[in-house]
Amino acid sequence: MTMMRAVVLPSVGPPDVLRQTKLQRPSPGPGQVLVEMMATSVSPLDCEQRAGRVSRVLPGGRPQVLGHDVAGVIAALGPGVDKLSVGLPVMGLRALQHPGTYAEFVTLPADAVTKKPSRLSFVEAATLPLSGTVALQAIRDRGRLQSGQALLVNGAAGGIGSLAVQIGKALGAVVTGVCSGDSAELVRSLGVDQVLDFEKEDLSTLTGTFDVVLDTSGQLTLDGCRKMLRPQGRFIPIVPSLRTLWNSITSRFFGGPQTVPPPLAQPRRADLELLAELAETGKLRPVLDRVFPLSDAASAHRHVEEGRPRGRVVLTIGKGT
Repeated sequence: MTMMRAVVLPSVGPPDVLRQTKLQRPSPGPGQVLVEMMATSVSPLDCEQRAGRVSRVLPGGRPQVLGHDVAGVIAALGPGVDKLSVGLPVMGLRALQHPGTYAEFVTLPADAVTKKPSRLSFVEAATLPLSGTVALQAIRDRGRLQSGQALLVNGAAGGIGSLAVQIGKALGAVVTGVCSGDSAELVRSLGVDQVLDFEKEDLSTLTGTFDVVLDTSGQLTLDGCRKMLRPQGRFIPIVPSLRTLWNSITSRFFGGPQTVPPPLAQPRRADLELLAELAETGKLRPVLDRVFPLSDAASAHRHVEEGRPRGRVVLTIGKGT
């Protein structure tokens, strides 16, 4: 039996409940690949799951491995996989309902990985799959953002927001980023057309300006955004709530702007390939906040919860990072 290092969640609670241990190394099934992990990210979703604020039952009472972002090297191919090769550097995404990347090896469907952009390190690549997929599917698919339209991203310095503003620009939109004053230079460096300091600017004065408003912070509502949205505008809250769900249903029956439910961010090879292409051509730059070793996952979780990171927090796993 071949073992591997992993950080497990024996029970919900504060960051210190996370434990590094040894688990059996998985083997790829039909249509899957085995990836030797070099890095993964720590997302707010990981922290919510760890704290027990996400309704989720630990399978069979066994320890749960958190994490969704994959950055590493293909170690083995399952039956039926012929378009990838052992040794290929890849990035990928474990589905939201199947976390498990805080480990030295992970399996996932072959369609959920793509070749890592050569200009990115494994640490940088680990910031893209989950946050990039959320941002892309939110503004392109849910928001139906078109070239020449106006996009506002609230929380533009965060893990999702920093990628959303760049994806919006790549789609041809006029992009406004909302952030704190101390993050303004960072957001401006991502190519936005306008930066607003939420501590000084009154967003409610932006009347009839935007086609899509993406809120990554959970602070905005459709009512609060209604005046700033054009008549057919779309408000996309990334943080789900009963209120946003209700608004997404009721707003369809009235004229004017609508609330659109957030995307489920399921892995799609075509989306991962687009993110990789944008990164390879310099149109998508990862924003890295801090890096921790896998053994210090608890500190990484504390930093995500308490530090208001700019960009993404990453865990290094393999020696090739």
